[in-house]
Amino acid sequence: METIYDILIREHKMVADLFQQAMRDNSRETLLKIKAETDPHMAGEEKLFYPELEKKEELRDLVNHAYEEHDEARSLMSELENMKEGDKNWASKLKELKESIEHHVEEEESKVFEEARNVISQKNAEEMAKQYLEFKQTFKEQMPASMR
Repeated sequence: METIYDILIREHKMVADLFQQAMRDNSRETLLKIKAETDPHMAGEEKLFYPELEKKEELRDLVNHAYEEHDEARSLMSELENMKEGDKNWASKLKELKESIEHHVEEEESKVFEEARNVISQKNAEEMAKQYLEFKQTFKEQMPASMR
């Protein structure tokens, strides 16, 4: 059965693919596709996944760092959203967002997931996957139609 890790890794790959497209086309449309994927993804991690890890004191620093990286990604995304597509800083800011998210994904998949597997049972990881998908569906339904 599918676990939370399977879903998050699949979504990480999807966002990486979108970033490849964004680096080629430099379009606001592709940026908004990235945002439509990353917003519910980060919110879901923060609502369901990270709180489970925070229960273990030895993982709190790791989780706090993940929250900080989410905040950084949101900040960079906001800067990009407020720029015009042709802005001279658009491409460099897009690259900065891409690198920030790539760094976060690498740390999450190599460190956070490894530690999480020691804390979250297989059964709980499967249950969390269901909860995460339900959360994301509700989150997306609440997003403006133009963002879905």
